[in-house]
Amino acid sequence: MAVELEKMYAQLIPSYKIKLHTKSCFDKQINWIHTVEEIEFVEFLHGNELLFNSGLNYTSDEWLREFIDALCAKHAGGLIFGMKDGTEFPQRIIDYCNEKKFPLFSASWDTPYIDIMRLFSEILLKNEQIETNLVNALKNAIYYPNSQDMYRNHMERNGFFEDYPYIIIRISCHAYDTEKGNETLKKLEHNIRFSLKKTILYREQGVLTVLSAGHFENWVKSEVQEMCERDKNIYAGIGITVYKLADIHRSFESAQIAYQLTKTAVPKNYLVYNELGVYKLLTDLKEPVLYTKFADEVLGDLLRYDRENNTEYVDILRAYFENECSTLCTAKALYCHKNTLTYKLNAIKEILGYDILNNENRTKIMLAFYILRIGEKWYNHYSE
Repeated sequence: MAVELEKMYAQLIPSYKIKLHTKSCFDKQINWIHTVEEIEFVEFLHGNELLFNSGLNYTSDEWLREFIDALCAKHAGGLIFGMKDGTEFPQRIIDYCNEKKFPLFSASWDTPYIDIMRLFSEILLKNEQIETNLVNALKNAIYYPNSQDMYRNHMERNGFFEDYPYIIIRISCHAYDTEKGNETLKKLEHNIRFSLKKTILYREQGVLTVLSAGHFENWVKSEVQEMCERDKNIYAGIGITVYKLADIHRSFESAQIAYQLTKTAVPKNYLVYNELGVYKLLTDLKEPVLYTKFADEVLGDLLRYDRENNTEYVDILRAYFENECSTLCTAKALYCHKNTLTYKLNAIKEILGYDILNNENRTKIMLAFYILRIGEKWYNHYSE
């Protein structure tokens, strides 16, 4: 849970003598606050903290720059530094913080730090409660869409209104799972909060669910695609855009389908449901058992023959269709003689008991291969 530093600072200005010296707060997200006086104690920070320092150890500009370097190395969210009346930061220190995109504040020595820390703590705790409630509301919208009293009022009170475009994204990077958790997934969550300003996020079983509100699909797609292109171990599925709170569950379901297909049928780590083509039909989960039955009716005899005789006729037929049913192109792809391929294709026709080049049968075979690519386990997962 985090609060934008800019919002926290805006609440301080009316009551306390705190001044921002950098160009901005650089969209920093603050998870907690600490007092740190000595550089040696910086190593115990976790990241995204706002630090208070009394300034008593400020003996030189070199010391302050070293202190700032240590904070940046731990990804701290900003520094409020105590200054004697009339004392100012050197411009080179301010320029350095701007270069590092590190927010630097000053406070007079008579500023009541305890009161400020208490105020920040209250803001953080209040925000944490709001986010917890929003996550629960989102889960209710996904799993109990007809019970609108369980989510509508709370979401609208916090700026998630009926006429916004809503898109669900499902993201994981299990390659980085460790006994201590997944730091990469935590970093992704932080980056998404930074990129997509109006969001609700939660993690379950190593998968991050993101509700993006007010952003249009093309913009969300470009953000997620860039993220997945930078790291091929990140897998993401983007759902459809909906414009009603009661339809958020539809975006979640389509995002889950796209995400699951990255793990099964489609060799890509990033998929958009609206771009799935025939898979949109084949992943309609109202009657998932129908698809596996259809594949068995079309190719079942050939699958069983391969298992019993240790042949590879299914792979040959798949290659034949992937090469537009061209015997010459398929023979080249399989590195076999054209006559050998013709013999095997005749054997396949005999086993299946129908003409594989008949228009209707060609359509059935292609659909069956799509279903096989998705996998029986995938369908079974949703039929249980």
